Amino acid sequence: MKHTLLVAGAGFAGLPRASAQDAPKTGYGVESELLRGQEGEGADPREAHAYSIGLQAFQYGWPLVYFANLMWNWTLNPKSAQRPINSWIASRDFVATSNYRSGGSFNTDTVYSAAFIDLRNGPMVLTAADPQGRYFSVQLSDMYTNNFAYISKRSGGPVFGNFLLVPPGWKGKVPQGRFDRVIQSEQKWLFALVRLRIDQDDPAEVAKAKELFARNKLTPMADFLAGREFVANDFNVFDVTKLASSPLRPFLLINHMLAQNPPPESDAILLDGFRTVNIGAGLDLTRNDAATNRGLARAAADGLRTLRSHIERPWARSVNGWFYFPTNIGQAQTNDYIMRAAWQSLWGIVAHPPRECTYLWASQDQNGERLNSRGKYELVMRKEQFPKVEAFWSFTLYQDFNLVPNEINRWAIRENMKGLKFDADGTLRVYIQAERPSEDKVSNWLPAPKSGNFNLTMRNYMPSPEIVEQRYDPPVLRRVG
Repeated sequence: MKHTLLVAGAGFAGLPRASAQDAPKTGYGVESELLRGQEGEGADPREAHAYSIGLQAFQYGWPLVYFANLMWNWTLNPKSAQRPINSWIASRDFVATSNYRSGGSFNTDTVYSAAFIDLRNGPMVLTAADPQGRYFSVQLSDMYTNNFAYISKRSGGPVFGNFLLVPPGWKGKVPQGRFDRVIQSEQKWLFALVRLRIDQDDPAEVAKAKELFARNKLTPMADFLAGREFVANDFNVFDVTKLASSPLRPFLLINHMLAQNPPPESDAILLDGFRTVNIGAGLDLTRNDAATNRGLARAAADGLRTLRSHIERPWARSVNGWFYFPTNIGQAQTNDYIMRAAWQSLWGIVAHPPRECTYLWASQDQNGERLNSRGKYELVMRKEQFPKVEAFWSFTLYQDFNLVPNEINRWAIRENMKGLKFDADGTLRVYIQAERPSEDKVSNWLPAPKSGNFNLTMRNYMPSPEIVEQRYDPPVLRRVG
């Protein structure tokens, strides 16, 4: 199987094979002669090896690191809502705002509810309320961000009801007729993310969403079948703050999470490489020599920066200054570990596959210059350019994967926004800048940050085949000042 991380050294593809008499008289082989002067004189080879393997392990294991931190943040962090495992959590503001500063690139089109689900003690029942015609989805992911199941209109099957989540290896009996769907999981730790479409500017819609979310439940199967109320009270999660001072923190978390979330057999070749530096389930980094741990510490320091660099480069079709997200994003299984870490985890915690939502990303203007607070930009979308979707579309502005604080508390331009102005021919003009524009443009103003770079994300929920297949051309983002 092809993997996107390199464990073994590459050969010299395309070089002619040399005979014995061609070898130089120095005693070095041909390959050694080709590498002379590149050994990194003075560098400890153990440190170099650990750094190389460490970067690969960081990219492979970043989703595990992210989820370990998020689990602590939502469960034990005194600054959070502190919700136990097997219970739903929403943001303090309920709707997405710039007050939330922990990344994740949240949208303002839907309200969210999320849960970490523990199946180690057996099946759990996920009860989802009738969304009453609104867009609704439950995304079910493992700790590697593999979306193994969906509850949504686009994915087929019932959209609401009682869904039985079954852990691997469970041999019990499922009662007939009690569940709307039985979902088999390959892991015992799950992440569930609920999205419900509302108009966040309408207090009545927000109140309705809160009412619907209050009906969503997580219940052990035995309690569900017996009709007993279940009150979650498990706060026993790994305390990531104990590792805060360790330069090997990401790898300590990876070792812990690998033990809790066994990787698939298909990843064995990568994991064999990681074990050479004691990265793996049950392994102890203190058994490494000093040079090896120096290399791992350097990899830990550089790992996040390398992932960010992957987000800034095009992965799929690029058009009009935008580029589509990778075509393999959000799939049930992937061996594209860099994409998984950069796009599914770092950019958005988890991500939809294109059939559920197709994303486009813009970080440059029409001249290829980085979007920045110093510029003034216009996004002009003709009526015929409006994306063909079954649900909705939007443009959202982010800085460092967070919504940007601004004086009018506007973080996106949504197709259902009240007060948007259109030209006589239906054209929509969006003004993107840090400085407040003239009053006749404020209705269509998307505020940029006061300093620094930023990005735009276009979301197309339940998109047409044209968009899924990346044949749709989004509007040009032009710098005008």
